[in-house]
Amino acid sequence: MKISFLGDISLNDDYVEYYKNGVNPFLNLQTILKSDDYVVGNLECLTKGEKGENLLKKPRLTTTVETLNYLKLLNVNIVSLAHNHVYDHLEDGFVKTTEFLHSNSIRYLGAGLTMKEAKKPIILSGDEFKIGFLNFVTNDTHPNLPENAPIILNYFAEDSVTKEIKELKDSVDHIVLLLHWGGRVEGGMFPDFDQPQLARRLIDAGADLIIGHHSHTFHPYELYKGKYIFYSLGNFCFSDFIFDGRKHHMPPSRMVTGIVSITFSKNNYSVETNFFLNQKTQYLFLPDYNKKLKIRNNLFRNVLKFHSFWRIYYVYKKYFMPVKNFISRNDLDLFEKLKRISKAFKRRLT
Repeated sequence: MKISFLGDISLNDDYVEYYKNGVNPFLNLQTILKSDDYVVGNLECLTKGEKGENLLKKPRLTTTVETLNYLKLLNVNIVSLAHNHVYDHLEDGFVKTTEFLHSNSIRYLGAGLTMKEAKKPIILSGDEFKIGFLNFVTNDTHPNLPENAPIILNYFAEDSVTKEIKELKDSVDHIVLLLHWGGRVEGGMFPDFDQPQLARRLIDAGADLIIGHHSHTFHPYELYKGKYIFYSLGNFCFSDFIFDGRKHHMPPSRMVTGIVSITFSKNNYSVETNFFLNQKTQYLFLPDYNKKLKIRNNLFRNVLKFHSFWRIYYVYKKYFMPVKNFISRNDLDLFEKLKRISKAFKRRLT
């Protein structure tokens, strides 16, 4: 059984216009994914409802039911919903999205209108083996659901997750954890310092594969006791968006995505990774990206050894990376960049 895993899928803003105009930005990826038995992605953006938005959550992402048809072109048949944007458009938006998924035979997990629906695993059957999927979101990604929200979200708590892994282990041969996590390092190039230790404990508890989301960037990955840990697959598709009158741009680091294709057998699995640059209306294959990632993986191992190294990285990520991303924008000339930097500096002083 071959399963391909995609990163964050947000069919917002530009993708809505692409769909209206008959543009297929995923054309060259369809040939890669069409032969897979399953394609799994994190559906980060739900459709707009008619009853308002969750004002506790900023920013909010928006798409339309029609634009979700791109999922079918990509052969996506499983999506995770335990993430921080699941309630952007209240119950109405959630129901409209899940109705589309139901009607198009796309299974989902991680959230629901009942606890049973939200916590129910997905189990796939292969030739004499089974694969179980569990999906959780951590609080540090800030879902910001109001107390009376009718949506049940599958929040991560290590003790209960460990218990669910052990319970599911009795009925499947492989357990795949889909985790929306790492809130402190959103936009960064490395996982949080505590994530590797947590991931390894989850493997020790019985998980066989961990697929992470939320950072919007592809993170280093590792092999632990023969089990792969992918801390984040980055953005599969994510458009620039306008929120509160301001345009939010995707920096170059958020336009690189990885497709992780895994072939399962009863007792083990093999992994293939392919990387692409999202050029908005098409995807460019990056044959040499594995070499670049190998360097980052080596840095990652060194950062893990000393917490002080990670602290240096975190300061860089929090304070210097936003400046770097702003300077790299190609939609502004040098004068406009300097003007905006000056305004931001003045605001800091007042």
